Amino acid sequence: MSRLLVAIALSLMIFPALTGCGGENPSRPEIAVETIDEGGFEKLVQERSGKILLVNVWATWCVPCVQEFPDLVRLANEYQGSNVEIVGISADFPDEIESKIVPFLKRQKAGFKNYVRNFSSDEAFINQVNPEWSGALPATIIYGSDGEQKTFLLGMSDYETFREKIEALR
Repeated sequence: MSRLLVAIALSLMIFPALTGCGGENPSRPEIAVETIDEGGFEKLVQERSGKILLVNVWATWCVPCVQEFPDLVRLANEYQGSNVEIVGISADFPDEIESKIVPFLKRQKAGFKNYVRNFSSDEAFINQVNPEWSGALPATIIYGSDGEQKTFLLGMSDYETFREKIEALR
């Protein structure tokens, strides 16, 4: 009987290690972060298929970005499957995808698409997003279904503000 208990105990310790932690939710897709450059950003904005697009520019090292992120997750969950798309663009470096960005998104349970900027320069990124933008984070840009920029929010915002701006376009 004691060998059986030892075998059960060992299998309980070994099985989660073999399957990747045991605490993972198999129905939740893996978080994949891709780089986005000038052409990719242009395509993201222009190919709306009639959807409103909210783009949030954030960074793992930006305290206000981290503080507002749960509101973006809530918003994305609420609008999932609707005519509203939530997208994040990290201002971290592309070589930090696995070490910083993906772990952050997993902790936040972010189920919406996120990219990391990979533009030729910071200035090129800033000018493509909004030429009047200083580059300060967080920044949120909301595009109408026509691909035109309708709202630019600089600094930390909240769920109610995001929702109000989106609903004004619906």
